[in-house]
Formats: sequence, C-alpha cells, structure tokens
Amino acid sequence: MGTSEIKLAGMEMSLSSHDEALDLIKHRISPFLAKEKPDFMMLPEKWVMQRYEAEGTQLNNVLDLFSELSQENGCTIIPGSFSIVRKDKLYNSSPVISEGKILGWSDKISLYMTEKNEFTSGRSINVFQSAGVKFSVPVCYDLDFPYYTKVAIRKGARLLLNPSLIRASFHSMWHIYVTGRSLENRIPILSVNSSSPPLGGGSIGTFLDEEEKGVRIRKMKAAKSVISYKVDMESTSSMIERRMNEDPGIYSFTNE
Repeated sequence: MGTSEIKLAGMEMSLSSHDEALDLIKHRISPFLAKEKPDFMMLPEKWVMQRYEAEGTQLNNVLDLFSELSQENGCTIIPGSFSIVRKDKLYNSSPVISEGKILGWSDKISLYMTEKNEFTSGRSINVFQSAGVKFSVPVCYDLDFPYYTKVAIRKGARLLLNPSLIRASFHSMWHIYVTGRSLENRIPILSVNSSSPPLGGGSIGTFLDEEEKGVRIRKMKAAKSVISYKVDMESTSSMIERRMNEDPGIYSFTNE
C-alpha cells in the first residue's frame, strides 16, 4: 500500500424502526467511525424499515445526523438505502454524504421481484467524487447485471459501494456476483448486508493485487458485524484502465 490508499468500512445494521435507527447512529455508528477513521463508510440496503417523505422531518433528522458524523470524521458515508417518496412515487434510494454535505442520491434501477409492485426504477447511473476517488453506488440487485459496472467505470468510477439486503440462503450466489464483477472489471467492491435474521450478515469486500503475469482478487469478510480494509487506488486505477482498454465491448444504459 502506498500514499494513495483509502480505508473502506461497513456495518451490518439490524433491521430497525426510525427511532431505533436514531439511537444506533448515535451510540453504535458514531463510536465506530471515531475508532476506525475510514475514508468511506457504508450501511445495508433498507435497514431502516420506514417510508420517508423526501422533504419530511424524519428523513431530515436522519440525514442531519449522518452529515454531522461525516463532517466530524472527515469521511464519506453511504447510510445504506431508504424507501423515499418523491412526487407520489416510491424509490429505493441511497444518499451519498461527504464531509457534511449530501453529494446526491443513487436510485436502485434493477428492482428485485416484488419490489416492482411498489417501487419506481431509477433512471441514471451516478458517479460521485470524494477523497480524490470517483465511485458509484449500485443498490443491491443493480450489481447482478454487467451494465451497471461497465457504464459506471466508463463514467469514471474506480470504486463500487453496494448496500445490500440478502437472505442467508443466497449468500453464496451474492458473493459470486460481487467477486465476479470485481475480477471482471478490476474494480474494488464493498457490499454490506443487514445482520438481522433471515439475512445474517455475510458482508464482503474485494480488491485486486497485481502479480507478474496478471492480477489476483482478494476477498475480505465481515467479523462481528463489521468489515474494514484498505485499498491502493493508484494501483487500482491503472488496473481498471488497462482492463477497460482491453475490452472491445460497447456499453450503455438505455434510460440515459
């Protein structure tokens, strides 16, 4: 690792009510950030079991707490995803908060099974920048399809942060998707799941090391509901760019 390294961290939050979430932010997430001092911190998909109005007081209370923690710790926080009502449409959406400011939102595009009966699909693959790193936030099932990673990389992303909500019986296949996308594109991925039954944690992180005649994927797994590791972004960027130049395919996302 060199001076270009960043630290990634995730916490496998239990499924919680709004009030429980406020307590966990103050008494579990805040001490973790102060101790670990990550550059990027992520929580699971829809771990707060609440529908929030986009401009509502409850959502603002949650976002204000995360913004304060982001400012205090000089880090970027992806607080998982939330069920957000915007103009009478429901989105599974992940806010991106960096050093006290909301950079934007990533709406889940590939809705899973019955999600299609309630939620509206996102219409863009957004790339954000913080700590000198361009990154994207595919929400759970978005990562299962090649289009998201390919388009995000061509928009400049060099890191994927994937809030997820995966039943324990599907962990082995989830891990294949994460490691496959990572190896295929040479991009580090952090994917964080809830610890509550029947989900059972199992969060996974990846990065790649260069060897004399190729690259080797490295996998990190959560322990005691947390995951934390470092990635050399200079080496990562060169591997991604070389891989992208070797790929003869043309990729797009039809909604953009």
